[in-house]
Amino acid sequence: MIALLLRFGRGALNITTINLRLSIQIAAAFILLSIFTSDLYAIGESGLYTSKVKFEYQYSDYEEYRYLTIPSDDPSIAFIYINPYISSFPEHRSLAKITQLLGPITILEMRYEYSDLDATKNQHRYFGRLDRDITDMTTLYGAFQYLSGTNSNPDSTSTDGTMMMLGIKHDRSGWIKAEASFSYDVSNTSEGASFDTYMPMFKLRWSLNSVTALTGRWDGYWIVSNGSSYPLHALTIFVSRYFPTQTALHVFTRLYADDSVIKSFSPSIEVAQYIRWNLTGRLTYRFYRNWFTGDVIPEYIEGAYLTAHSVRAYIEWQIGAEIKLHFKIRKYISDQDVNMNTYLVGFEYEL
Repeated sequence: MIALLLRFGRGALNITTINLRLSIQIAAAFILLSIFTSDLYAIGESGLYTSKVKFEYQYSDYEEYRYLTIPSDDPSIAFIYINPYISSFPEHRSLAKITQLLGPITILEMRYEYSDLDATKNQHRYFGRLDRDITDMTTLYGAFQYLSGTNSNPDSTSTDGTMMMLGIKHDRSGWIKAEASFSYDVSNTSEGASFDTYMPMFKLRWSLNSVTALTGRWDGYWIVSNGSSYPLHALTIFVSRYFPTQTALHVFTRLYADDSVIKSFSPSIEVAQYIRWNLTGRLTYRFYRNWFTGDVIPEYIEGAYLTAHSVRAYIEWQIGAEIKLHFKIRKYISDQDVNMNTYLVGFEYEL
């Protein structure tokens, strides 16, 4: 998605407002955690204790593509940053995740992600999610996320955001799966500007027969800032077909539109192959086209639209019952002179 034109400077944050919002969200998360984890006694003696840890390292090289900056006429702001559709790179990203079974019907996930872009720019993401079965076919879940980023060159800036989510999933033995959620996100900039985003989601998967499944997903985004609302919508359609050769073919496309100037279309195709009982390979191609329906085209885009292609190869290797390895290679190119390579290695261990 193309980013909006944002201004960052040395203005002080509205600390009181941010702390109040953060306190309310932490309190809500604590109450949710208390409700969900009433069966903590199931750990240990009952034998219903399972822990899984996962570590990932990813390196992405965008050939040093950087934010465009122009001097500002405002003496209190050194630069105005023009956000491209990607961030500054190359990037080193690391992730640590713990998945903990809290009895027969409750699962807790905790995740930390760190992104190191260069000596002056980094980002931290903290994420927690709790799933609890309320019936044999229905699961209720809640999640909390905190994201912070800093950039000290050429002008000191920082951003942070918190997100709360509640959702429900229903699974009728795999034949019909439905999921709905609602998320609320608030983001703050160094100038004290705040953006509130409301994000409903609905997804339905229907198995037409034993080898074919159809999935539809709708995501809504309502961004509110300075009393103005910016609605955005995304629709994803996903078709899966399984073959006797232990092969799965997935064809999917994502349509995105907002009420201003941006629309996009992104069809993809993926072939998944069971190479051995413990070895799976995936090959994915994705086409992306973004265009503008208004008269204003962002300064960082050459032409009236953006076109990109990406190819990804992914291997998952289960070594024994407890250890799993992940490997990913991805190539991305666009008509905006962006050429990216991504390499990922992951390790997962079940205690």
